Amino acid sequence: MLKVIIADDERLICRLVQTLADWDSLGMEVVAMAENGLEALELVRSRHPDIMITDIRMPGCDGLELIRSAKQIMPDLEVVIISGYAHFEYAQSAMKYGAGYYLLKPIKQAELMETLEKIREKCESRLETMEPSAGSIRTAKRI
Repeated sequence: MLKVIIADDERLICRLVQTLADWDSLGMEVVAMAENGLEALELVRSRHPDIMITDIRMPGCDGLELIRSAKQIMPDLEVVIISGYAHFEYAQSAMKYGAGYYLLKPIKQAELMETLEKIREKCESRLETMEPSAGSIRTAKRI
């Protein structure tokens, strides 16, 4: 199961994201939620999530700083930004710091599911390239 953390200073948004997705069918589980960027960063350190869904504007540590710091800890972390701001500058900055996906509030279930499916496929293909093939193992044993 891929581990997911959700960070938003609005508790209602965290719960909405948690209920909108069919996590089991995606092979994912929400392991924690945070109400600010500092709490989310601590969760990245302690829970080692595969995916972080975060608001771009939060107290303590905004989403952009959170992404930059989290990517230093976990370079392969997949990041989804959720924001009420449709400004290109926000999306551009988020991508610069390592967010791969940007969803606008109000969050639509179909868009969230489509984004999470893309992330699952990306994570699965990354795992496949990391796993040695059976042929490589047999070759290594012969030597």
